[in-house]
Amino acid sequence: MKVIRISAIWCSSCLIMKSRFNEVASELNIDIIDYDYDIDTDMVDKYNVTDILPVYIKGDKRLVGEHTKEEIRKFLSD
Repeated sequence: MKVIRISAIWCSSCLIMKSRFNEVASELNIDIIDYDYDIDTDMVDKYNVTDILPVYIKGDKRLVGEHTKEEIRKFLSD
């Protein structure tokens, strides 16, 4: 399974979530495809991402903003 992450280097929530999400994704053997909000504007537009970051996309589901490891695990397991 793959998850798309759209984040930005200036986003403090993105930095906080990156390590949390990576840890849980690693446990569950899930690949993450990273896009930068400021650089990959075509993907930002494609996935209709606004300025609330980070955004994780799995199929038709989204996880936006800061979350606990338990919330991340639930998102990835659903």
